[in-house]
Amino acid sequence: MSTLTLDKVSVSLAGRTVLSNINLEFSAAECVGILGPNGSGKSTLMRAIAGLIPHDSGAIYIRGKTLAAWPRSDLSRALSYLPQGGQIHWPLSVRNVVALGRLPHARSASDDQAIVRAMDACDISQFADRPVTSLSGGERARVLLARALASEAKILLADEPFAQLDPNHQLHAMEVLQAEAVRGALIIVVLHDLSIAARHCSRVVLLANGSVAADGPPADTLTSGNLRKTFCIDAFISEHAGAPVILPVKRRA
Repeated sequence: MSTLTLDKVSVSLAGRTVLSNINLEFSAAECVGILGPNGSGKSTLMRAIAGLIPHDSGAIYIRGKTLAAWPRSDLSRALSYLPQGGQIHWPLSVRNVVALGRLPHARSASDDQAIVRAMDACDISQFADRPVTSLSGGERARVLLARALASEAKILLADEPFAQLDPNHQLHAMEVLQAEAVRGALIIVVLHDLSIAARHCSRVVLLANGSVAADGPPADTLTSGNLRKTFCIDAFISEHAGAPVILPVKRRA
């Protein structure tokens, strides 16, 4: 049984079709990158999977059960969602913000362990007692990632989690997500960095105009032809230390 299935899913927002007839199937222990140009439907896809917006047609299944059949309390334990541009407005301590990831669970002895593990993984333990509002934007982004990890959900959706991170922490965060996949979680992450997707994702889904343009291993999806058709760019594709490097070099009409 697949962990997550989208069967002919279409979504409209404000009377405009954003996703059309999406068919995707995801399994446990996958790290899947969702890529595509601005407006291609990446964030809408994530929000639909999380049950935050309705889909017009088709069905979304989590572990063989439709999304609508999941009680919200059960879904919040099965799935963790890190939205794009997440904000923190209250001066809670970093530890307490990360602890919010445990809210779907009944209070248990494993809570403290999960919180510490998430903070350690995201390299924020040194900030544990600081007000989160005193941190930089990139540091806050790592706190929000830790909050998502603390839930220990078997499906983690992360929408552009690296936008405010420096290159070192971008790579570190991607390694953290990969490690979660190795432990058996399904990781689905929206990315814009082609090299990070190619080097760290086991699978890449390219979206274009609300449809799936390509789906498969990075070497098969992030090709010159697909990048030209999807992003209207020419790209330099090579490798370093046995891993791919993809550099956009020229816009095309």
